[in-house]
Amino acid sequence: MQIRAILILVVGWQIGSAPQLLAQTILTGTVRNAAGQPLEGILLEAETKTQPPATAFVVSAADGRFQLTLAATPASDSLLLSARAMGYAAQLQRLANRSQAVALTLREEATKLKEVVVQGEPITRQGDTLSYAVAAFSNKQDRVISDVLKKMPGIAVAGDGQISYEGRPISSFNINGQNLLEGRYTMASDNLPADAVQSVQVLERHQPIKALDGRIRPEAAALNITLKKKITATGQARLGAGAAARPLTGLWNANASPMLFTKKQQLLDTYQTNNTGQDVAAELNPLTVAELPQQGESSAQKPDLTRILNLGRPPVASSRYLFNRVHLLSANHLVTLSKDNQLRVNASYRHDAQRQLGRSRTEYYLPDNRTVRLTETKDNRLYFDALQADLAFIKNVKDYYLKNTLSLDRRWDSQRGLLDLNEGQRRIAQAARNPFGAVTNRLGLVRPWGAGRTVQVSSLLFYTDSPQELTVRPGPFAGALADGAAYAEARQQARLSSFFTSNSLGLNGSRSHWGYAGTVGFSQEIQHLRSTLVTSAPPTAARPDLRNNLRWARGRAYAQPEISYKSEGGSASLEVPVSYHDFRATDRPLAAGQRLRVVVAEPRLRLRRDLGALWYAAAGAGLSNDFGDVNQLNYGLLLRDYRTLHRNDALLPRQRGQRYNAGLYFKNPLNALFFNASYSFNNTLTNRLYSSEIDASGAVTAVALDQNARRLSHSVLSSVSKFVSPWKTNLSLQLVGFTSRQPQVLNEQLTQTQSRSLTGAFKASVSAFDWGSLEYNATLTGLRSRVAGATDQPLALLQDHHVSLSVFPVGRHQVSLAADYYASRGPAAPVQAVFADVSYRYVLPTAGRKVDLEVRWSNIFDTRQYQYGYVSQFLLTQSTYELRPAQVLASVRLSL
Repeated sequence: MQIRAILILVVGWQIGSAPQLLAQTILTGTVRNAAGQPLEGILLEAETKTQPPATAFVVSAADGRFQLTLAATPASDSLLLSARAMGYAAQLQRLANRSQAVALTLREEATKLKEVVVQGEPITRQGDTLSYAVAAFSNKQDRVISDVLKKMPGIAVAGDGQISYEGRPISSFNINGQNLLEGRYTMASDNLPADAVQSVQVLERHQPIKALDGRIRPEAAALNITLKKKITATGQARLGAGAAARPLTGLWNANASPMLFTKKQQLLDTYQTNNTGQDVAAELNPLTVAELPQQGESSAQKPDLTRILNLGRPPVASSRYLFNRVHLLSANHLVTLSKDNQLRVNASYRHDAQRQLGRSRTEYYLPDNRTVRLTETKDNRLYFDALQADLAFIKNVKDYYLKNTLSLDRRWDSQRGLLDLNEGQRRIAQAARNPFGAVTNRLGLVRPWGAGRTVQVSSLLFYTDSPQELTVRPGPFAGALADGAAYAEARQQARLSSFFTSNSLGLNGSRSHWGYAGTVGFSQEIQHLRSTLVTSAPPTAARPDLRNNLRWARGRAYAQPEISYKSEGGSASLEVPVSYHDFRATDRPLAAGQRLRVVVAEPRLRLRRDLGALWYAAAGAGLSNDFGDVNQLNYGLLLRDYRTLHRNDALLPRQRGQRYNAGLYFKNPLNALFFNASYSFNNTLTNRLYSSEIDASGAVTAVALDQNARRLSHSVLSSVSKFVSPWKTNLSLQLVGFTSRQPQVLNEQLTQTQSRSLTGAFKASVSAFDWGSLEYNATLTGLRSRVAGATDQPLALLQDHHVSLSVFPVGRHQVSLAADYYASRGPAAPVQAVFADVSYRYVLPTAGRKVDLEVRWSNIFDTRQYQYGYVSQFLLTQSTYELRPAQVLASVRLSL
């Protein structure tokens, strides 16, 4: 009985004391400084004496208050409370282990820091922004920011300087958040010193118009260059001189590109001149579209009505083949007029004289198994003079967007060439003049209208004029133009004048997850094509078909409703533009003309689905209706070049297309791994079938027939890139496949033509060692074309390899070795070419500015020819290019 009573007392005591043993301890209080002001961000930590100890920590709020809770622990009669913060002396208090209020007062004291080395991640992500730390990707030989961009995973830089992210071209190139150069950003990427850049930001689905931010999210990403200093005066200056062998020729290369970037203005001016093959004209090419593009807008680009037959551009660096004398002057200024208003001026002038030397061998494969061969040896001289200027006023704030851009474009281009046909059997002289002038004004306005709604107004207006002339001696197409008799000269004169305007009004808004938009607009295009083909042959009869006097008018009115849905897991949008087109074409002297009125709908569906934090899928489908322009409609004959005579007197070209695409995308910034794969299918039905008549000399007479033709094409694109941070190595692999099938009339015989291509590209950049770095690029391309009924042509294989090794043997010295290997085989004879370059650079020990002394020996094997093959549906062209000889250039470069 006593034992039972003792057990009951013991159990009862344990039950009664259990809450006390397991109760939480809660400390509350306020942290202040010696003046009694509350302190925010103070780290408070409590710890009991038990083993293992119970710990808890908290950070004080803005009013200095805190509440710290210790979890239930075995009995402990006391605990230690500590309070720490930068700039204050640490405070420790021994307290009883029970809930209580505590008042803490901290005394200010300087905090001594131990020396630490912090190495951040090469790529970080914050929301829709990826930040690439330039220091993580650059090495000693990099000079401009484009050198570093080529090594960043997920980013690709094409040969013309165009930058892509996830396989799509970027929408804008900004420097410190400002778009100084619009689409001509190569001027910045090829001249902005890499040392001045802190990071490169990829702004995914970036909306540059602040009034539309959060309402409309574009698919393309933008690039933002973040400089190290808020006020940056930088740039580069380079001066070089040298000589080329056989024949001995003096060389020069100069570049002065000062830059200034502040909060209120940005400036990039440049003067560049060289005769070393550097194609500085590429810096003036626009690589992006307007911020508010018009639906189905026309182009103000120079038309190519006539031309001399040139060699085209081979897939090698321009410094290998380009014989030039170029001068480029460009001024680019962005000035903040007031808090919200900006003025931007972009102006440039280019004078460029080029020479092309080489030969081409063309084989036409006909459906009757005949092959027509044509050999042309070409010596062309091309002259380019261009003056371009843009003046833009910009106001881009949260509740208002206004941008008006006035553009002027004036060109004085000319060409002349000598051509030996079929191993000297015939010599042909060509001369062409292609002047061009254009004035363009583009207006965009966006304003909020009520809650969640905005109004957009867009207007585009331009006028162009291009009088062109082509002279060919002796006269071509004797059968068609001179009743078979040889004659001395043919002169084609052509002039195209164009006026175009497009205007639209749009409204968009959103409610919850749903968005809606609607746009109405109209456009009008008026063109006048006048041409006269004059020959020296004695007139036998009136030839009205040697003239064109075509008046063209195209009107369009449209409405474009759109609905979209967005959620955390994805988005979907459907737009259904409905357009009324009115086309009129009249050539009264030829009593020819036509008119087309049609209403078309062009629905487009876009889908996106997030597959977790790293993956997303996208798909789309759409219908399109594309109509031809005045360049595809001439009722009289038009001599395009010495062996192409055109007459397009069929119905107005119309293409009705179906497009389907899908893609899968992956990015892991933490592991610096990027992947994307996409597929697209196009089914295009056109109301024109082109007939090509090829005679024994290789001359082509092309005629458009009123007959439907269907073209099917498939394309696949996939790429993966990975940056290995410990080794400072970037690896990338890309695969591109394409196939198409379409009908063609060759020498009055209907046949099917097919072309296929597959390209694989691998790139590696290794900067793991202090003593040097290595870069390697390789591309392998397979091409095949086929004409039904003709003998299958063998597969054409093209490959090129580029490797460069930079060694830093000691101190400020650098030696670089580079080699290129090209090879091709297929229908033509196999070809191989090897190039090698070597350079030595010494960096002067100057403070603040980097000064390089460099000597470069290019093409040390003196390789003088390069061959490249081109395959289309029914022809193979193999071009042989005369290359620049071995040359030595000594230069000094200064970072401004």
